[in-house]
Amino acid sequence: MSSKQRTTRAQSTRRRELLVGELLDRATELFAVKGYEATSLQDIADAMGISRPALYHYLRSKEDLLEMLVEQVSRSMAEVLEELRTRPDLTPLAKVRTLTELLVRQRAEHPSQFRILDRSETVLPEPAGTEHLEAKRRIVRELVNIIDEGVNTGQFRSIDSRTAALSLLGMCNWVAWWFRPQDQPNIESIVATITQFAEDMLGGPRQDAAAGPKGLIHEIRGLLERLEPQVLPKPASDSRRSEPTR
Repeated sequence: MSSKQRTTRAQSTRRRELLVGELLDRATELFAVKGYEATSLQDIADAMGISRPALYHYLRSKEDLLEMLVEQVSRSMAEVLEELRTRPDLTPLAKVRTLTELLVRQRAEHPSQFRILDRSETVLPEPAGTEHLEAKRRIVRELVNIIDEGVNTGQFRSIDSRTAALSLLGMCNWVAWWFRPQDQPNIESIVATITQFAEDMLGGPRQDAAAGPKGLIHEIRGLLERLEPQVLPKPASDSRRSEPTR
């Protein structure tokens, strides 16, 4: 294959990835408003600004959409994390930083994708349901391994790695529920803040793990309290005293 052919194929693949991402965004937004059952393929085609026959180039049914969603949100992240864990050129802290940045950015840029999958995971058709659950287990397992590596090398504090992994994933995933671009349009500031929280939670010299999961959860609450002023909209200033609600 010539260099020109490789470039053309790469560009075509990138265009398809962008279109699939937009397709999933539009579809999951419709699911959130109308519900999965009430949303038709014609609704999705209309939202995309394409004909229904053109939509068939990418999917044949709404079940195909769920399969694509599992691939985009779950399986691809599990594969990225597995590759990240095995990279010898990165320290455990660099691996956690990279993962946190990827997760927060994905949840902030495509919140409806994660929300719909999170709400629907117990009723996903097979094999998508099994693949989604296995991908979630892989993500937790790989992150636990990274944290264990950091603890064993002294880069992370001596903490319960599974509790830390689940807490870190929860902090990243929750962005899909509270992030509002109209209130905080700068996604990168959110990415940087939560990444710093992840480093603060895990980093530092080795300590006794007597505090256990409760101590870690207490620390996470403190981190979230620091995050709250950055993400909640500031109240409008008004010099007049508000009248009580009747």
